[in-house]
Amino acid sequence: MEQRYIRIGVALSVGLLGAVWAINNLLNWETAQAAVAYALSQDNQSGYATHVIPPIKSSVAATAGLVVIILTEAVAGSLALLGAWRMWSKRRAQTVAFETAKRFAILGAGIAVLNWFFSFMVIGGTVIMMGQAEGMDGAIRGAVSMATLSFLTLIYLSMPEPRQANA
Repeated sequence: MEQRYIRIGVALSVGLLGAVWAINNLLNWETAQAAVAYALSQDNQSGYATHVIPPIKSSVAATAGLVVIILTEAVAGSLALLGAWRMWSKRRAQTVAFETAKRFAILGAGIAVLNWFFSFMVIGGTVIMMGQAEGMDGAIRGAVSMATLSFLTLIYLSMPEPRQANA
């Protein structure tokens, strides 16, 4: 039974992580949009001289990028929170019912991994080399932490429940 509570707690944590980041970005729209624009511009990079893609200086592209980031964070957070609620509701149910209740939390954690790993590390860190731009290394470090914790949560939530008669 204690593993069920831990699973609910980690699902809740990933849900709050995604939801609070989405809210944070909405509350700080101008700052977040400027950060995305700066990353896309590839200005002040001390790394490679040749870029995989050319610098993007469009405010429309920066806005679109930020909207995708916020939507992804919000969806990941919402699904993980819904999953945590469903798991809480089924915490005393049979194993099959609890396993089924984990579905949305698993999906939320998976989307969180894709957001912070694919969007920030693959696209941001590798394609536009934002980690080599002055002042952007913190974003990469944060993405590594959030992607790692989301991935560990995804793995833990995906593990099968121990078979018990009525737990």
